[in-house]
Amino acid sequence: MPMKELDFLDLLREKEKEFDRVLKEARLEAEKIKDSAMRTAEEMKNSFSSELKGLKDGYMKESKTNIEKEIEDMRIKAQKEAEMIRKKGNERIDKGMELVMKSILP
Repeated sequence: MPMKELDFLDLLREKEKEFDRVLKEARLEAEKIKDSAMRTAEEMKNSFSSELKGLKDGYMKESKTNIEKEIEDMRIKAQKEAEMIRKKGNERIDKGMELVMKSILP
């Protein structure tokens, strides 16, 4: 083989080695990018999950507070109604007693 062909083949081998090295570096860089993206996605997922839990807990606390207030309002209303019914009952008993007394004692 002539010298130029050997030089050309050597150059070709060098270029092939350089290409393999660049390809290997590109693959390593792509793997790093992929790993970084996966970590970022996991962090975002955890952050979203944490924020969602906070929102849920806040909503549950607010709902519980509202329900407790409604229960207390209903309890107060029921007590007032019960007191009013007792008062009317006592008034009716008094009137009934008066009628009985009037009918017994002319």
